[in-house]
Amino acid sequence: MRIGIVTGELSGDQLGGSLVAILKQKYPDAIIEGIGGPKMKAAGFNSLYSMDELSLIGFIEILSKGFKILSIQRKIIKHFKENKPDIFIGIDAPDFNLTVEKKLKEAGIKTIHYVSPKIWVWREYRIKKIRKATDKVLALLPFEVEYYRKRHNFEAIYVGHPLAKAIPVEPNKAKYRKELGLKTDLPILSVLPGSRTSEVSKLLPLFLDAIEKLVESGYKFQAIIPLAKPSLKPLLEKYQNKIDGLGIIVYEGQSHLIQKAADYCLLSSGTATLEAMLYKLPMVVAYKVNWLSAFLGRLFIGNHSYWAFPNILHKSEIIKEYIQEDCTVQALYQEVKRLFDDQQRNEEIIAEFTKIHKSMIVDTDEKIVEVLQAMLEKP
Repeated sequence: MRIGIVTGELSGDQLGGSLVAILKQKYPDAIIEGIGGPKMKAAGFNSLYSMDELSLIGFIEILSKGFKILSIQRKIIKHFKENKPDIFIGIDAPDFNLTVEKKLKEAGIKTIHYVSPKIWVWREYRIKKIRKATDKVLALLPFEVEYYRKRHNFEAIYVGHPLAKAIPVEPNKAKYRKELGLKTDLPILSVLPGSRTSEVSKLLPLFLDAIEKLVESGYKFQAIIPLAKPSLKPLLEKYQNKIDGLGIIVYEGQSHLIQKAADYCLLSSGTATLEAMLYKLPMVVAYKVNWLSAFLGRLFIGNHSYWAFPNILHKSEIIKEYIQEDCTVQALYQEVKRLFDDQQRNEEIIAEFTKIHKSMIVDTDEKIVEVLQAMLEKP
């Protein structure tokens, strides 16, 4: 058996890692290849190209490396047409994967798109391409199934998020602090400026300045930055003096363990907000790209109520999110300060996060394998 999988980001690699592991258990002799990251490789995946080449954000950032991405896209399509998989799974990265899936489906290969594109936020017209490109869409969020069915008469299958099952509903923070060797009794603020160079370069200086204002205001806490991937190390080194001066601890990797040990979180918008919610972390969310990317994004997106997953799932603003020009040092400082000051609000946030977490618990990877097996058995 041959299974093709492509993902373009660390969040997709996280999903792909557990999926590859269970596929290897079910089909020990299967060739599972495509594009993936360290977790997928550790589970026995053969990555034909570096996942980092696809990890971009914003229109301008994508355009600047567009030719290289298109070249990889053409090569991966050619590879799978010449080495036909029994099934192809595109994990997220819809700009890249939907085109791959469409070409492979036209070549008679069964396709799955894992993680629904956010057509409920923007680019709803993509449903036309989704229909042509995929045999099945696997949704992480419960409301997406109803959205596809009611609005587009299209079947999406809810598979949940594997982390919802893997993460304890009530995490033992003391245990995880011990695992990390943290001896502090201070509140822990995890700081996640993103996994892509473009977003880290925009958010890290703002995050550090906000932390500096907190320290100057007399707040006592331990800030920790889990380095998302080694390629970001040179960027952090540019701010090493400030990081050291503020007593911030930097870990290479260990982001999930750090989130389990943390009390609060300051982070970039994206999948990490869903993970922070599952770890029951009251948080402040930020998002910033260059002005032209933001301008073009607004042309396509228009007005949208929420960007952070906790707010989307809760259908109201349970946590603060600061987007583009609203994302300032002062705003971030004031809201993180509020995390430290307002424990009653934090308890209310954690209670709501717990309710959402319980509603999301599904044996995700087993569910995906069931879908895959049913597709393989169909002529």
